[in-house]
Parts: sequence; C-alpha cells; structure tokens
Amino acid sequence: MSEERDRPFVAYTLSGVRQAVGHGATAPEIGDVEAIIKQDGGESRAQVYSEYVAGRLAAMVGVTVAAGVFVAHARGLRYASLKIAEVGFALTDIEAEHAAKTAARYPVEAANLAVFDAWICNADRAGNLRANLAQSTDNMLIGLDHGGSLLSVADTIDAALERLRRTDWPPGHLFRGMVDRRLLQPMIERIQSIPDEVIQDACILSGTVGSVMLTDQAILAEALAWRRDHLSEIVEHTRLAAKQAD
Repeated sequence: MSEERDRPFVAYTLSGVRQAVGHGATAPEIGDVEAIIKQDGGESRAQVYSEYVAGRLAAMVGVTVAAGVFVAHARGLRYASLKIAEVGFALTDIEAEHAAKTAARYPVEAANLAVFDAWICNADRAGNLRANLAQSTDNMLIGLDHGGSLLSVADTIDAALERLRRTDWPPGHLFRGMVDRRLLQPMIERIQSIPDEVIQDACILSGTVGSVMLTDQAILAEALAWRRDHLSEIVEHTRLAAKQAD
C-alpha cells in the first residue's frame, strides 16, 4: 500500500518561453502552462461544465485528479486540463490490461477513485487515468477527463439527469472486481457525510456554462445528493469488490 511520504507533488508542465516582469523578490515571469483545451460538442453538450464540477467534487473528497480551469474563448467558455509533468519518472496511461497491476500497487487510491466514479456516474475511467507503474518509490495515480460524467453521462442533459437517478449506473468500472471491500467503505462514508449545501456550492456556479443553465445545475446537485444517499447500493451494483476467498 502506498504511503503519504512516497507521493510526489502533482506538478504541471511549463513552457520553455518565459518573460521577466517587474523586479520583485520572487523574480516573477510571464509564461504558459501547457494544457489540453476542451469544448462542448454535439455528442457532449455539457463537457466543459462536467469537467469543471467533477474537479471541484474530487477536491472536496480528496481524490487526486488533474487540475483544470475555465478559459475564455470568443465562442464561450472552454475547459483547460493542465498537462501533468513527469519529473524523474514516467506515467503510464492505464487501460484495462493495466488495471489489476494498478489496483494492486494503489489499493487505497483505486478504491477511493472507484467510489468517486460511482458517485459522479463515470463509466469512462479506462484510458483516463495515469499512474507510475515502474519500480520506484514515487507513487502517483491521477485521474483525467471527466467529461463523460455528471451531465455528460448521456447524449442530452435530460437523459443524463434520468440516468443519474438510477442505482444501476455506471454499469461497471476499470477496477471492477479488483478492490478490497473494506477499502471501499471509508470513501463511501466520506461522501455520505457531505451536506446538501456543500454539494450545491460545488454544482451551482455563477451562471450558465454552455448549454447548462442554472436550473440544470441545481437539479444536478439534487441528483448527486440522491446518489450520495444511495451510494452503498450504487457501489454494490458496480461490483467493485473483489471476491472473497472461501
């Protein structure tokens, strides 16, 4: 099991071009941080909003995901997911064939992430997770790309809200059947302890984001409160827990 002292800081990639600005004691510079820029599309009308809110929810419960911010564009807000720097070790893009090895090396982190994904209705974790799998004491597992969760879990916002009210969604997970049942409970309890108003603060922003109106945001907060209350049942349906030996 990884320990806190073995976890490096999550750092992001800075471009090589910088310009000094001012003469402060901190030697400030203007520079660019590399990012993957995302926008809403025909198949994901709530991509930008869902990415942003998923990051807020992850920070709330202590799940490590790549940081991201809104960026202004002439056609509306877009989402910039910051590019993770690999300093001293290489990160692997975790696909299905890496899942068992990843869950074995990061049992607590895998359990926490899987429960979080069950809560936000994220069935798209394979390929959207990076981890250090090399022989190293630098333990890092970090989630990426939550544009298929929350209000993007279906083709339309209305369909997504209906799906969010079901305990049988998501239908599975990258770590399905690979997690110690005992490790699932702490994150379940952490999420279940979140008050309604805190969920509302994370979901209801200061205005419309793309096609996601304030009413949609408020209904999402209600749906997440419902999923919080039914989280044990949702996790059970997702079948995350490994089978116990007789």
